[in-house]
Amino acid sequence: MMWNGVGNSRGSSKPMRIVVVGEKGTGKSSLILAAARNTFHPNIAPLLPYTNLPSEFFPDRIPATVIDTSSRLEDKGKVVKEVKQADAIVLTFAFDRPETLDRLSDHWLPLFRQLEVRVPIIVAGCNIDSNGACNQISIEQITSPMMQQYREVETSIQWSAQRLNQVKNVLYYAQKAVIHPVGPVFNQETNSLKPRCIAALKRIYILSDHDKDCLLNEDELNMLQVKCFDIPLVPSEIKVMKETMEKKFPPGINEEGLTLDGFLFLNTRFIEEARIQTLWTILRKFGYNNDLRLADDLIPYSLFKRQADQSVELTNIALEFLWDVYEFFDNDSDNNLKPHEMGYLFETAPESPWKEAPYKDASEETKDGGVSLEAFLSLWSFMTLIDPARTLEYLMYIRFPHHPSSAIRVTRKRVLDRKEKKSERKVVQCFVFGPKNAGKSALLNQFIGRSYDDDSNNNNGSTDERYAVNIVKESVMINANTDKTLVLKEVRIQEDGSMLSNEALAACDVAIFIYDSSDESSWNRAIDLLAEVATIAKDAGYVFPCLMVAAKSDLDSFEMAIQESTRVTQDIGLDAPIPISSKLGDFGNLFRKILTAAEHPHLNIPEIESKKKKSRKLINKSLMAVSIGTAALIAGMASFHLYTARKKS
Repeated sequence: MMWNGVGNSRGSSKPMRIVVVGEKGTGKSSLILAAARNTFHPNIAPLLPYTNLPSEFFPDRIPATVIDTSSRLEDKGKVVKEVKQADAIVLTFAFDRPETLDRLSDHWLPLFRQLEVRVPIIVAGCNIDSNGACNQISIEQITSPMMQQYREVETSIQWSAQRLNQVKNVLYYAQKAVIHPVGPVFNQETNSLKPRCIAALKRIYILSDHDKDCLLNEDELNMLQVKCFDIPLVPSEIKVMKETMEKKFPPGINEEGLTLDGFLFLNTRFIEEARIQTLWTILRKFGYNNDLRLADDLIPYSLFKRQADQSVELTNIALEFLWDVYEFFDNDSDNNLKPHEMGYLFETAPESPWKEAPYKDASEETKDGGVSLEAFLSLWSFMTLIDPARTLEYLMYIRFPHHPSSAIRVTRKRVLDRKEKKSERKVVQCFVFGPKNAGKSALLNQFIGRSYDDDSNNNNGSTDERYAVNIVKESVMINANTDKTLVLKEVRIQEDGSMLSNEALAACDVAIFIYDSSDESSWNRAIDLLAEVATIAKDAGYVFPCLMVAAKSDLDSFEMAIQESTRVTQDIGLDAPIPISSKLGDFGNLFRKILTAAEHPHLNIPEIESKKKKSRKLINKSLMAVSIGTAALIAGMASFHLYTARKKS
């Protein structure tokens, strides 16, 4: 039969921990000792030491440590410790004592859930009748209600210490449930493959379809067989497979080869025929773990090892690939990848990478919930910036044809950018600070095409950070060589007033400080925030350009607002505040100015004195005479040691 070879798909020689738990007198120790010594022992100790079973004991050649547990109440702590470290649990009961079966549902299984123990569980019914009067049908009948309620129970098995083959089966199934778990791949209620398993098998099918004709011919089937099992197919095996498919599922095959539906049907049959190890061997060979995600060892983490002030970006090779992918799935070429088209794109991935925060609602959407090419590329750049491992993982899901090393690059350290007086980063992260009601959320909304007063992304007052990403184009058409992606990160002050950590601030390329230009207290608070952030950044060695933004310019400014704000910003080495009105959609070319500030990282650095220095300097005395409001501002800022670099005549 096709694909009947099995290797060590767990990929580890470390002994598996199998913990045996249950009530007193349900055969825990008898089970372990009978398996270890291959003989029945009527008189045994009440609690056995750890029992090591060699790899030769198991078909999958993986050693195991079987751990006996006490049933005494005073030993509950030890039992809890063992099950928390278990790879699999064997839960025992006795056929002649119904109360021990009830205890599984009333005590043990609820306890495991309470402890958040997420490992396969095998229920083993000890039959003291050497004649085997209780057959397999009876154990399925009596454990079925429990297994429907507790899906973590993989299977139930009847055993007797006097029937050694049954004893070995209990431990074999426990190990098998770890190496080849049913739960992730198969829905036993519907008798069908689960969505993640289907996605993985679709990817494997497409990768194996070398001539891209949407069929697996005999040569391609043979290559897949050799890759997974190191054994070539023989003509008789292919003939049997074809005959079975024609009889059981005719749409699965034609004269040219095996269809995708046929491939899925074939793998479903493996599970139904108790050959789930065959399916898992295929999955493991293509890098999948028990969660049906690509295993960590396939992600080359060394590629994006970086310092705190370095970032990770997509290369032109990756961007060109993603551009081609977008155009391929945008069937009607309307620059709108609709939700169902996005679904087709990620049908070989566990799920869409952007269905949850911080990606969900971070980019511009079309009226029908789709994304433009600009939004699509900006989401990939954003994901690469904050989680490059996730980017590489999903590039592999959608079959990036090159080595992962060609997909991403690490940028130069910002301290070197400042020395060179230029930055060539194509993805700029801008931290958005400001007091409450200054207009931060309105700015982010407008940046991604939403109404300025859209509060759907305000997180109901949460202090969680929010992002908005988009491409800032030089012209109407996208140009991968010149256009840059701007990531706006709204920083929300915590309830205790705490700011971002030094490490978090290191990721900032530019910071903007928004204030309500009609409210003097908003301006004062924004300057305080600037002083605090700039001081923390300087002490940490991660300085960055800062810009002041005067929001709500459609309202009347507070008295002397323009003169005061211009004078203060100039005296600390910053450009004059940029007036914007989210309500009117007037941003004064703000987004381009943010990118320009990032391109010149040596400019617009607040001239402050670090807290580490002993000397204390205050803002130039000339500021004190500007206004009463300014005087109050200076008093509030003194503790941050803002100072003026140049003297006024």
